[in-house]
Amino acid sequence: MKNPYRQVLRTPGAPAFVSAGLLARLPISMYGLIYVFLVERATGSYAAAGAVAAASSIASALGAPVLSRLIDRHGQARVAVPALAVHTAGILGVLLAAHAPLPTSTRPLLIGAAAALAGASFTSWGSLVRARWAWALREDPTGLHPAFSLESVLDEVTFTVGPPLATVLAVAVSPSLALATALAATAAGGTALVVQRSSEPPTTRTTTAAASSAAGGAPERTPVSAGQRVRAAVGVVENAGLRALVLAFVATGVVFGSVEVIAVAFTAERGQPAAAGLVLALYSIGSLLAGLVFGAVTWRGSLPRRFRRGAVAMAVLIAPVALSGSIPVLAATLFLSGIAISPTLISGNALVAQLVPPRQLTEGLAWIGTSLGLGVSLGAAVAGRIIDGPGPQPALLLPVAAAALAALVVVACSRVLGVAPRGADPA
Repeated sequence: MKNPYRQVLRTPGAPAFVSAGLLARLPISMYGLIYVFLVERATGSYAAAGAVAAASSIASALGAPVLSRLIDRHGQARVAVPALAVHTAGILGVLLAAHAPLPTSTRPLLIGAAAALAGASFTSWGSLVRARWAWALREDPTGLHPAFSLESVLDEVTFTVGPPLATVLAVAVSPSLALATALAATAAGGTALVVQRSSEPPTTRTTTAAASSAAGGAPERTPVSAGQRVRAAVGVVENAGLRALVLAFVATGVVFGSVEVIAVAFTAERGQPAAAGLVLALYSIGSLLAGLVFGAVTWRGSLPRRFRRGAVAMAVLIAPVALSGSIPVLAATLFLSGIAISPTLISGNALVAQLVPPRQLTEGLAWIGTSLGLGVSLGAAVAGRIIDGPGPQPALLLPVAAAALAALVVVACSRVLGVAPRGADPA
């Protein structure tokens, strides 16, 4: 049987930008968990810890589309390098606030502010890699399915490696060392990615200028209406199908964010805080294995239908999590529910490539990360408050309800998910 992953990795430059992107986005699975350990140790409050994690995620969700639109216009290296410098300053601010002699009431606020700065400047490295795939495979679009599947599998690799690594470093040494390790990973991986200029896709300005040159002159300037200016400012979210994806992935992000905080509190309540990393790793391993199989198969049927089935399966498979009464049961049920994650995310990212024009692909892909980030922050904050109140056990109902909501949105919006983008840019 042909190995589709081996075939796409033969694409010139692919192994280098894939490995660099993997290292750069490893901290995605670490920052939220580290903030929970860091703030809970400093304040004794899971609500404060969840609020700091939420601040980081919300800021990242708001900043990612802006950075990605700038990247589409100016190029990956020109935008990602200064953003990485600001991100580094934010993480150093978190470390300073964590160790400075501050009142207990003030410390979470300063940590949250620095974490928000770090989150707002965190580049959507996965979007940059997927945009490189789309450019590299522009003459062979059939390779996008295994390529995007590979990226989703690697996303799960980060969530398999990241949480145990963060937990071991935070519990055995200190949350500060865990945070410094995460920063080192994204700095090294991000730098390694942006210096690879040969695989970097052209910018919007470059392609426009090339088209003008091929036409034999400067582009003709046409009047632009106020409505067109508004749509240009809004960007790709003007697309109804992408808005449906955003809503579905916000709910999906609530699942991820709540599970992360609940796993920490659930295992700590039973006297085994170090088990949180293993529980979250098993959650990702289920998704990783499913993603490997899903990406290796050539599926028949429409992409929106595959996405819809994945969302419904995710809601069904996570339902038993609410009945977990022990750490082994929680780990087993999360492993089972993880099976539906990668197929859903793979189909969702592939849908973006169908729904938005190629010149806006980085921004479109970033909205997936943005919506997930918003959901993660909301899920972490709500789960923290439930844990501080009724406790971790009742909080398990939150990811179950959020997954059901995501499936409902996808089913209700099935028609718009199959609408292709308009060819012309109104701006």
